[in-house]
Amino acid sequence: MDTRVTPVALAMLLALVPPVAGAQQVDPHFRLEKLAAGVYAAVRTDPPGWGANANNLFVIDADGVVVVDTNFGPSSTADVLKALRTLTDKPVRFVINTHWHDDHVLGNQVYRDAFPGVQFIAHAATREYLPGKGLEARKQMMAGAPAFANDLRGFLKSGKSPAGGELTPEERAAFESDVAMIDRYAADMPSFDVVLPTITVEDKLTLYRGTRAVVVESVGAGHTGGDLVVYLPGDGILATGDLVVAPIPLVGGDQSHIASWIDALDRISAMRATTILPGHGPIMHDDGYVRQMAGAFRAIKGYVDAAAGRGETLEQIQKSIRLDDWRQRFAGDSTLRRVIFRNYLVGPAVIAAYREATRRAALQGRH
Repeated sequence: MDTRVTPVALAMLLALVPPVAGAQQVDPHFRLEKLAAGVYAAVRTDPPGWGANANNLFVIDADGVVVVDTNFGPSSTADVLKALRTLTDKPVRFVINTHWHDDHVLGNQVYRDAFPGVQFIAHAATREYLPGKGLEARKQMMAGAPAFANDLRGFLKSGKSPAGGELTPEERAAFESDVAMIDRYAADMPSFDVVLPTITVEDKLTLYRGTRAVVVESVGAGHTGGDLVVYLPGDGILATGDLVVAPIPLVGGDQSHIASWIDALDRISAMRATTILPGHGPIMHDDGYVRQMAGAFRAIKGYVDAAAGRGETLEQIQKSIRLDDWRQRFAGDSTLRRVIFRNYLVGPAVIAAYREATRRAALQGRH
């Protein structure tokens, strides 16, 4: 199995963490965590693997609810809405999509159908991407997902790891979860109905919900060219979308922007949030992991810039780059996470950084 060609929307990784005080397990795949008065997160609890679904944020006020991110299909989003209904019967007024990947937008239709008049907020680039490039990417994903699931079933049946040797317990749990997730995505495929944003943001938008400000802000391109964060300054709560993903970042070679991602992470740190909800992974209470991500990207960018400046090709750089210290920080001794670190962080980050380096060189050569 070539793990480098797995579907982008399924290329997410969650950390295994025990429930925290105040968390409520309402679904086998996520738990609700209260972050502040009227503010809750739906945090995914699926085992680490190649696939995962998005975390969600709910901001509840006297008039209604603001939801941050939907999920990879109608059925999983319906589960999240059912959980929201255990918290409030108020209508959803706004849905904010932090970026354009399917696991953050494909559930929009559930809120559209349940709440007439709901507004959808996203970056202007998301509205441009979804009907064109997004549709083509989804077609490729639909074509490739069943074959990938069959590959995973093969490893489960044989008990052999794609990395060599016996399948580890961590890999078995991951592959079983991945297969179930892909099967659910495939079952939802006939009902996919992409809902475009009705409100777009390029810089900053503030929603005033009672006494609470909900700041929707672009801190720069990073994971995609249309990333937004959602900040509740009065509560110190920040939802980052996939600008922050734990325990291993997800980078797209063709869609991510390493240089500006570093700047975006620095801006996230400067917000000094006391509660950070990443796009995938556990809730964080400081910016240590955010700074770790920025450090890894700086290391990759620095290496690629220097090598490209010497005239090395992308293939040469891919073979020569060594990030053992960073691999240990992100993946530890986990066989599964080490493979994901290589395929979803280092590999695509080098491609993206090389694209940026050669583009800068070409622009400088014109002057």
